[in-house]
Amino acid sequence: MIIDLQVHSTYSDGYLSPTEVANFLAHKGVKVASLTDHNTTAGYPEFSVACNKLGIKVIPGVEIYTRFNNQQINILWYNLPLDSKEFNDLMVSTQKHWFIRLKWHLKKLVRANLLVAGSEAVIKQFNNYIPTNGLLDAILSVPGNREIIAKELNNSLFREEEAIALLFNNKEIGRLRPSSINLEKVINFRNKLGGQLVFCHPAKGRVVTAKLVAQLKSLGVEGLEVLSPHHSLGAIFYLQDLAERNEMIITAGSDFHRFEKGSYGLTSVYDYWRADSSHLRRIEEIIG
Repeated sequence: MIIDLQVHSTYSDGYLSPTEVANFLAHKGVKVASLTDHNTTAGYPEFSVACNKLGIKVIPGVEIYTRFNNQQINILWYNLPLDSKEFNDLMVSTQKHWFIRLKWHLKKLVRANLLVAGSEAVIKQFNNYIPTNGLLDAILSVPGNREIIAKELNNSLFREEEAIALLFNNKEIGRLRPSSINLEKVINFRNKLGGQLVFCHPAKGRVVTAKLVAQLKSLGVEGLEVLSPHHSLGAIFYLQDLAERNEMIITAGSDFHRFEKGSYGLTSVYDYWRADSSHLRRIEEIIG
């Protein structure tokens, strides 16, 4: 059975609506899915309705930025109570903190002449979690900003990743870090409210150690997202072994956000990636 427990929509940093994501997954034969937007579950009702019509079983989910031992650890929380006031207050507080940090950062970019004056006002267009890619699209809609960024990058056909690096990962301006919650705080909430916590794409951009995985398991993180397009085959085998040694759940997620533009062969992760539930240790604890 094909499953996908990590996809994103326009409610965070995806480019498709929850309904469009559901239609895409159905076309690819997915039978169980979770919409895991960043620090928000606002897209869940639409996604759930669409999936139910298409015969896809929906698992409530969210991806949360957390900090542990001075490391950013992305956590997937499944089967959480979406109507919990405590959970929703936690998400709103992180969104407010992120809004303040982004607004201050945009003002710094204006002062550094990397954006035209008044560009910080684009932040008012957003209601939920503000993704850097969506914010970049809003910035580029302001006359003059595209030309400034193209000049700085010396490339009029710059890619999204290059512009994001210039504006939000710039040593001279100051790197913009995600608004993160202490991991142990999230675990305490989960212990009270229920659900399962999974270490999201653990080998993405990092060397994940056996010590770290053991520490997370001892704190209460039950699973590892092993099957991810962010992982090499070697990383998958290594994580699979760590999950077994630590008696953890193995999950899979495409981290689907968008279709790639261009005339070349690959247009989405599903052109080369699939996850079958039969390969996932103890996955029934999440998907039933």
